[in-house]
Order: sequence, then C-alpha cells, then structure tokens
Amino acid sequence: MRDVVAERALIERFQAGEAAAVADLESAYGAKIYQLAFRYMKNSEDAEEVTQDVLMKVFKKVSAFRGDAALTSWIYRITFNTAMSRLRNAKFSRSLEVLEDGRSFFSESGERESYKREPADW
Repeated sequence: MRDVVAERALIERFQAGEAAAVADLESAYGAKIYQLAFRYMKNSEDAEEVTQDVLMKVFKKVSAFRGDAALTSWIYRITFNTAMSRLRNAKFSRSLEVLEDGRSFFSESGERESYKREPADW
C-alpha cells in the first residue's frame, strides 16, 4: 500500500532542494529502479547507469510531478523511458557480430551479409 504522507514529504524535500532527499529516494526506490532497468538492459552495468540517470532525473524534474498518480508510477515511467532511450542509442548496439562458425556478419568490403538468425535452442 502506498504511503501518501511519506511520498508527499519526500517530494516537498526535493522541491526545497534538500540534497539528502536523493539518498532517501535511492534507499526507498533504488532497488526497484535497478530491477526494472535490469529487466530491459539485460546487464548490471547498464542497469546501474540507468538507475543513476533515473535518480538524477527525478531530482531535477520533481517540479514536473503533478501528484495525479503515485510517485512510484512516475518513477516507473521515467525508468522505462530512460532504458528504452539507451537501447535505441547507437552506442549500445554491437558494431560487428560474429557468426557461430567464426565468419563475420559483414563481408570483407564492409557490406552487410544476409544472414538469417536461427532461434535459440532452449
């Protein structure tokens, strides 16, 4: 069950610019943010970066929180959007893939080879 009074107090501390509120936010929501980020990012390093980004975004954008929904819902949406943005970002994609038989996914001229990926054998 949502603790509305505690959420409101935390939001007020953020809006007042209290730096200690970030530590309280991290202790209250950090594990949930990380868990959600890990679900999308699939590795701990990227999930940790997303978690840090989310905590900073919440701190910087708390004035945009209207209070129509729970603070956790707002944080969830920020986490989802941040993770999706990182996944779309080109620096998180692999530039060269290697096939199982050792051949490159790209030809020697740099052209992309046509290769049908086989589904994982579970």
